[in-house]
Amino acid sequence: MMKCSQLLVASFVVSLSACGGTSHSTTSYSSASGYATETFTTDAATDLAAFNIADPSDINPLCIPDTASNSPLPEGLLVFKKDEAPTRLVVFTHGIGHNVRSSWLPHMLREIRMAKSFANHPSDVAFVTTDYRDNLGFPALRGAHDTIAATLHAMERFPSIETVYLFGVSMGGAVSGTAIVESTAVTEDGSSLYDYWLDIEGVSQLAETYTEAAAVASMSETAAQAQAGLERDTGGNPIICPLAYARRSPAYHGAEMKLAGLRAATVVHAINDGLVPHNQGRVMASALTTAGIPTQFFTIAEVSPGQDPGTTGTGTLGAGDLDPYLNLAGHGSEAQATHPVMRVGFENMRKMLDGTYNETVPYFECVIDPNIPDDSCPVDQVQP
Repeated sequence: MMKCSQLLVASFVVSLSACGGTSHSTTSYSSASGYATETFTTDAATDLAAFNIADPSDINPLCIPDTASNSPLPEGLLVFKKDEAPTRLVVFTHGIGHNVRSSWLPHMLREIRMAKSFANHPSDVAFVTTDYRDNLGFPALRGAHDTIAATLHAMERFPSIETVYLFGVSMGGAVSGTAIVESTAVTEDGSSLYDYWLDIEGVSQLAETYTEAAAVASMSETAAQAQAGLERDTGGNPIICPLAYARRSPAYHGAEMKLAGLRAATVVHAINDGLVPHNQGRVMASALTTAGIPTQFFTIAEVSPGQDPGTTGTGTLGAGDLDPYLNLAGHGSEAQATHPVMRVGFENMRKMLDGTYNETVPYFECVIDPNIPDDSCPVDQVQP
């Protein structure tokens, strides 16, 4: 993984070679827990300008992203154990309508406490996340660059970091997948900053998402937000700006991820997802596998009786009355750790952090359902 000294440093706002703190950071400590939460300002437009990735414009002169959406600068959060030099970093990227303080800080605090019980690598991990410019829109590329800047901040703060795990949810799937490829511009050897990727109910094909959002924008505030936000980030619609949409579509970049050094990936998607249809997870898993990246694909079938299924496809199509009878899993809220999509995502992240994740199998697919025995998905026992 990229050590601090391996990153390009010549023009970075705060010299990474010094590996010191930044003037944008304020740190608050909890004396009782021994864990710290650091708040910082993510200024990707400035920090990454020298690396030629901060300009989100397409080569089509008609596709000019909205510059007003570059402000205000977003907030980032870094959670770590005091007096520890972590060697692993987890980077979270959130979905539409969320902010990191309310939706992700509770996850970060929970997971860093759980890490101390790992059998193989207790503790020894930090967590970082950031909001994005145009945070409530659909900033797929802006968000990717903000995520890269937040990752660099964490690596500057802790030059001991050796391995980076990227965990993206919903829109954050497009953000994180795009960040894997875009981050090759900030390393000396053209490798990615990220070693492992967890793509949870993630957007992988932006043009499809735009089409779906446009179709229901008159009936859904979230869809209208997505459509307008995509146009701000890309400079137009997929017909006018096809290259801009392709740049932000991780399903088209599996080979680049492989060349950049992505070691393994997990894709988790619900069968009845009403916001990001299941096929987007299927296509992403196929692209990763075709590129030669060891991939595990989990399809979430049913939820437990009485559990909120999330946003369902049946509900989106006006057949939500069937949901209590079908019990099919939909799009889970990323703020909740109990929805099976999020639960399986976190379970796989913990395996990665503990060193028990099986990255030797080229491809493994599993269906998760409360009616199926837990041992019906024996990926950990499979040998290549």
